[in-house]
Amino acid sequence: MSPKRGYWFLFTGLVLGLGLGLLTAWVFAPVQYTDTTPASLRADFKDEYRAMIASAYSATGNLQRAQARLANLGDVDPLKALGEQAQRMMANNAPMEMTQRLADLSEALQAQAAAVPGPTVGQNSPTPATPSNLANATPGDQPTPSATPSGPVSATSAPENLPSPEATSVSLPSPVFTFAPRPTRTSTPTPGKPFELANQSTFCETSQPGLLQVNISNNANQPAAGIELIITWFGGEEHFFTGLKPELGNGYADFVMTDKVEYALSLSAGGTRITGLTAPLCIDAGGSAYSGGIRLEFKQP
Repeated sequence: MSPKRGYWFLFTGLVLGLGLGLLTAWVFAPVQYTDTTPASLRADFKDEYRAMIASAYSATGNLQRAQARLANLGDVDPLKALGEQAQRMMANNAPMEMTQRLADLSEALQAQAAAVPGPTVGQNSPTPATPSNLANATPGDQPTPSATPSGPVSATSAPENLPSPEATSVSLPSPVFTFAPRPTRTSTPTPGKPFELANQSTFCETSQPGLLQVNISNNANQPAAGIELIITWFGGEEHFFTGLKPELGNGYADFVMTDKVEYALSLSAGGTRITGLTAPLCIDAGGSAYSGGIRLEFKQP
């Protein structure tokens, strides 16, 4: 047998073995996942899982259970994952009701993260029992036997000379319990109090052409997440929400404007409406023109 023929046999065997292995793994005995975790799901299935979590939270209001379910997905930043999914859904013209549920869940998680941590030590907190504390304690704080024998009791003493169980009983101080306060959520906008435009300005940044930036604060001067904004123009309308980009602030939202198009912005929560929004004209260092941005700041009185 020639060396060249031996090489061809080896190569043919390798190809046949590889083909049989793939055929077995993909057709005859494919891998079947059982009792696995949601973290192993595909990206689109994870989106459906988050949507179901948001729907369940909307129906029950159980934030702890929603957190536990989100943790099963293994996301590094669950808030960022919720925001990115909401943006994808809005880009794909998904139902606004589903996007609102994701925004509500994101707002609740952000509010809990900003909540004041729990228990503080008060005046009624129980004092640990130490020798120094017992030495300085008042008679009413210590157990005192009511009656004890004055001398040793001999083995032949009559039973009536022994102290009765009532005589040797002690009075223990009643325990004092303290209750830890529940975490409180950050203040949310109060219905009936519309947001007011506090500041409007323009800016020129070549990295963000035509960007409309919105920041909203509630009546506690805290960023307000989950606020729906409606922007309209001739022949079009789009909805977006604050809090979907927590890395830029819980009360932040943005929208990319088209050059030479006039927009009107409405806040559905308070009925505030701003009209005549047009991207300003900016000039870069090379003398070329580009669209600038607008910053709007709303506050609730």
